Amino acid sequence: MPTTIEELQAIVAQSVLDTQAFKVQLAASQEAADRRAAEADRLFAESKAEADKRAAEADRRSKEIDKQLKELGRQIGGLGNKFGSFTEGLALPSVETLLFDTFQIDEFHKRWKKRVGDKRIEIDGLGLVNGARNEGYVVEVKSHLDMRAVEQVLEIMRNIRSYFPAFADKTFYAMIAAADVHEDAFQEAVKEGLYVVGFADELMTFAMPQGFVPKAF
Repeated sequence: MPTTIEELQAIVAQSVLDTQAFKVQLAASQEAADRRAAEADRLFAESKAEADKRAAEADRRSKEIDKQLKELGRQIGGLGNKFGSFTEGLALPSVETLLFDTFQIDEFHKRWKKRVGDKRIEIDGLGLVNGARNEGYVVEVKSHLDMRAVEQVLEIMRNIRSYFPAFADKTFYAMIAAADVHEDAFQEAVKEGLYVVGFADELMTFAMPQGFVPKAF
């Protein structure tokens, strides 16, 4: 059936209205999408800022903990040094008495220090017997008798004559005085022929097993 001019005009007008409505709807959808994108950007920025803030706080706390640990290590080291000095101050007079009474030494020297080449040698105590016996007793005081302490004393004894060439003709013995004795280190010291003395009623006394034979260096 032929379409009249009026009908064509109506169809065109409706198409124009539909197109305009579609454009309005599209614009609204785009605006909504833009709002959602802007909100997402805002939330992301806030989240990143919060994450950066937490990271900065974590880094600050980590540095503060490192600082506290270093300070604690320094304080512990200081306490260790003080405890070592305290142990030495208590032990040496008692060990000196032991050496005079038990081995009839003629003289005792505390904290004997000497430079040998580029090394600085320090021995906590040295008892000397002159005359026919001609002996020397090297005393090392340790807060804790462990395997490292045993090896340190053995190292001294291996080089004792090069440290003190004036006493090269003496027979040397080694003694470790300790406030705290680890059993494995004690057994190692006994095996190596080192005297071990420990505290008993605030005095130092021998801790050696029956049948102990000291090693002559």
